[in-house]
Amino acid sequence: MKTKTVLKVSRASRSGDRALRNRIVAEARELFIQRGFTPVTTGEIAGRLGISKATLYKQFACKKEILRAAVDSLEADILAGVEGLVADGSRACPEKLIRLMTLIGDWVSRISRALIGDLRRNAPDVWEDIERFRREKIIVNFSALLETGVAEGVFRVDLDRDLVLRMFLSLVQGFINPDALLESRHSAREVFETLFKVVFEGILTDRARAEIATRKLDTSGADKEVPL
Repeated sequence: MKTKTVLKVSRASRSGDRALRNRIVAEARELFIQRGFTPVTTGEIAGRLGISKATLYKQFACKKEILRAAVDSLEADILAGVEGLVADGSRACPEKLIRLMTLIGDWVSRISRALIGDLRRNAPDVWEDIERFRREKIIVNFSALLETGVAEGVFRVDLDRDLVLRMFLSLVQGFINPDALLESRHSAREVFETLFKVVFEGILTDRARAEIATRKLDTSGADKEVPL
């Protein structure tokens, strides 16, 4: 009986630790996104949660560890939103494409200039992880979307898919990044809708372009699909 009681207490303790870690990560993530990494202190994070710094340090050894957990959490949410969109059978591929770009753009446009510069200077390894995520995960999902579109007859088969992927990667690096969006006077949605019209309509079949011409793609609420 004593052993069972100890096990129950241990499980409850682990569950409480996970819940506290999640609260710390969520609070820190919001503060980092708004103000940057360096200006936010562990004391501020603890104070906003109503806990002591000692309690916080029982969960995380240092602020850098909290940052990594916050970035992992953000990337997991983004990836879940992107993969959910790509797998959504209720939307046509052209609509998925523009919503994919809008989702990514909304993510990067919410990251403050302070955080971008801060990570590059003071946590370059974390920034490189973010860049790697942007390159690898987004390209993989775009590739899957392209394959589906070709199979469905909405994307042209006479175009070299590897070249199309490389062009998309260049667009991701050139436009779908915090620097470009922060310096632009246009919203993320305007940037990506224009990119779609100018560039990606070129990979559509005549049938797909005719269908788009007769209806407006629904991109409303795209920025709500990835919680930040």
